[in-house]
Amino acid sequence: MRFKLAFALHNHQPVGNFSAVFDEAHKKCYLPFLEVLKEFPKLRISLHQSGILWDWQKEHKPDFFKFVGEMVDCGQLELLSGAFYEPILCAIPDSDKAGQIQMLNNYLKDHFEFESNGMWLAERVWEPHLPRIIKECGIDFLPLDDTHFKYAGLNDEQLYGTYITEESGRTVTLLPISQQLRYLIPFGTPEEVIGFLGRAAQKHPDGLAVYADDGEKFGSWPNTHKHCYRDGWLRKFFKLLEDNSDWLEVIPLGDAVKRTKPLGRVYLPTASYSEMLQWALPADSYVAYEEFEKKLKEFDLDKDYGRFVRGGHWRGFLAKYPESNLMHKKMLAVSNLYNEVSQLPNLNQEELSKAADALYAGQCNCPYWHGVFGGLYLAHLRWAIYRKLIESEKILRRISDRQIFSEFKDQDCDGYDEIILGGADLSMVLHPGRGGQITELVSIENTANVVDCLSRKQEGYHQKLIDLETDSGNKSTKSIHDTVVAKEEGLEKLLVHDWYLRRPLTDHFLGEGTAVENFLAGNYDELGDFILEPFESSINESDDNYLVTLSRSGHVWHRDFHCPLTMKKIITFPKQGHTIGVEYRLLQKDIEIMPIRLGVEFDFNLLAPVAEDRYAEIDDRRPKFSNLGATAEAIQASKVAYIDEYQQLGIGVEANRSGRIWRMPINTVSLSEGGFEKVFQGNCTMFVFEQALSSGEEFSLKFELFTGPLDKMKRNNNSRREAVDKL
Repeated sequence: MRFKLAFALHNHQPVGNFSAVFDEAHKKCYLPFLEVLKEFPKLRISLHQSGILWDWQKEHKPDFFKFVGEMVDCGQLELLSGAFYEPILCAIPDSDKAGQIQMLNNYLKDHFEFESNGMWLAERVWEPHLPRIIKECGIDFLPLDDTHFKYAGLNDEQLYGTYITEESGRTVTLLPISQQLRYLIPFGTPEEVIGFLGRAAQKHPDGLAVYADDGEKFGSWPNTHKHCYRDGWLRKFFKLLEDNSDWLEVIPLGDAVKRTKPLGRVYLPTASYSEMLQWALPADSYVAYEEFEKKLKEFDLDKDYGRFVRGGHWRGFLAKYPESNLMHKKMLAVSNLYNEVSQLPNLNQEELSKAADALYAGQCNCPYWHGVFGGLYLAHLRWAIYRKLIESEKILRRISDRQIFSEFKDQDCDGYDEIILGGADLSMVLHPGRGGQITELVSIENTANVVDCLSRKQEGYHQKLIDLETDSGNKSTKSIHDTVVAKEEGLEKLLVHDWYLRRPLTDHFLGEGTAVENFLAGNYDELGDFILEPFESSINESDDNYLVTLSRSGHVWHRDFHCPLTMKKIITFPKQGHTIGVEYRLLQKDIEIMPIRLGVEFDFNLLAPVAEDRYAEIDDRRPKFSNLGATAEAIQASKVAYIDEYQQLGIGVEANRSGRIWRMPINTVSLSEGGFEKVFQGNCTMFVFEQALSSGEEFSLKFELFTGPLDKMKRNNNSRREAVDKL
């Protein structure tokens, strides 16, 4: 009779991550771990890798497949399935859940001749309806955090074994992952880990402890490569496991399920690991939760009552971050379109398969949420998700001949209909219920959503940065969950919080004396009520365009008066072409307002704040401070262009009258595994006009907004110049 340790490793890199990151993780983590493990053939474990990582290794490290295959053949490795592109399973439709799991099932069978009946659940985000669809995909077991079981009322001593759960009679076996082991491995000493297992074995001689966690802990997290390999932690740990094989056996999860009888039946609530549930909370609740946990520890109550304390819900990220919700609902819209189109007769099945693959890739979970790892805050990951979703939609609309369309639909599920427009070259989402903003603007040829910016947020962890500045001696901690390292000086000065979503056609009425620096710092007076409030809307269609009219009867503060003001935005969206027309009409009938300061905000994201091949032009000239992360003002200007030579993408905005053009970066401060850092989320362009509004007289302002391939932008500019020269 021996105590058993079921050991599983989960390796993953997100869609859109840099190849150099994949390469470094492979060299520092994925390969060396298995090389050390192979020295200890009595130790047998489970390995899960996302399909994203498998595909990268297949292309760049083909010998790794042979190496893994040998370990599978000799029984040292059990391969776990899962959803191929590592989505949060409960956040995608059931048809996509099944498609993604079957995709990885087939991949493991095709490449390793291994039929897996166990899986890894991304971020261990569990909801009670999952067993049915999981079982129907041929999955019999999966590991979940012991946190989930404790939320169901169980205690530590009841978790040294497996449990059965079910939905509609479909049963799966659950293995409770020990949080204590997750924290000890590899951050405690090997002796401490063996001591913990020894004490558990004394109480549960024929019991089972489960360790399953991120493989990146063994080489990719800060300082862990040196710790695990050069300092020999991992080899020493494995040696101790073998030395204690008289009472301790290390086995894969599948063997644990076969060789242990279930301790009982359990029904788990919606949950994830405890840190994730805290991260999902709003900022003020995040801080209160942290304070409450400290109180429990202070009064030595956490061990007995901590299991009754929990944070939020993974879906809370969709409420906490509007940008995450917009991306998620875009994904659902593409999934729904796929299901509709796939039912049509006589389709090109190869193209349909490409659309499904791109859709699944666009479901990769990483940029849909934010915790210690950058996630949502990493603009290049969001960009990659949108690229995949746009690619899928592009294929589906082409093969079903649905490129040109318009619809009113509450796509983001906020209770207000958006206006969704599709053309041959552009697609756009307007939100009349939120100030008439453009919430999505896609260059179809470039497969890019150019308005995907992230507003500056108040985060619960920002207090740690403020505390760090007042305690300069405390520069690092042991766990990445408590990291308080600042990667550069002065980050606390960037803790500005936007109170609205940063998107184009955000309409400001600015207080007197407001300068670009004031606006950047959030230190200005907002005198109008046109940003968050709803507009009335209508659509008219012609042969060439969709004409959208947005109107609002609002107010502007002028001195001591709350003056009524009507604003109309008339947007001309082309069925073919890259230029959108925007006309503003302002009218007030009561008193003369002298003067107003109207600021029309345009927010774009071309990813790189400082790069020689990405820059701004003002009135067709490259200014001294032209990088996208610059803060600058142009006086008596009417045109701005953003040039991205790397992606061959251009964005241009031209007004029909001159004014001031402000340019400024949108920089957030986030906490990652390496510490606090500044992250570029796009750049804000503000056209500012000072204008008297005489009673009964309409003020008109027009913009042309170009989005598309750089060569077409240049040709468009040349054609316009030639037309002007002829006049």
